Amino acid sequence: MKNIKTIAIGAIALISTVSLANATPMLASLQQSEPMVAQTAKQQSPIQLKLAAERQSIIAVASGQVDWKPLGSDASLRPGETIRYVVTASNISDRTIKKLVVTQPIPKNSVYVLNSATLPNIEGAKLDYSIDGGKNYSESPTIRVKLENGEIATRPAPASMYTNVRWNFGDSFPAKTVVNATYQVRIR
Repeated sequence: MKNIKTIAIGAIALISTVSLANATPMLASLQQSEPMVAQTAKQQSPIQLKLAAERQSIIAVASGQVDWKPLGSDASLRPGETIRYVVTASNISDRTIKKLVVTQPIPKNSVYVLNSATLPNIEGAKLDYSIDGGKNYSESPTIRVKLENGEIATRPAPASMYTNVRWNFGDSFPAKTVVNATYQVRIR
């Protein structure tokens, strides 16, 4: 697949075949990072990526609204807490970017919160998931299970199997555009 640019935040980031990071950054340092700029050896990329983590807190009001607070660098996480990741992608160029794909791994010791990923309002954008470490993606991952009667059936994959979220922006990521995509995980 020629001309596909894959960019992963918080894992190994690639544009063409140039690595931007060697390891997964620690959760507590994510919100402190400057925007990551994807670049090749010859020129700066028109895409800037930033990843932030926020902790969910329920405001004690009658409406029961959910509030998100930035995760501090000294934050300790407890099992059952929900963390929201905000991926910001910016096209800083004067041209439309084609075939932009942004992937984000589900951190170890956490479980993806089903249906929590958001899809920015970009024409042709698509959201899909992997349950095999990013080798294959599907809009609705499924697994084959053996039923009590011995038959094999296809069922939706459980949240605990999700390993990656992917945003595919198709052929139209407009110039001078900034979008936020989010997803949530629950700490194990």
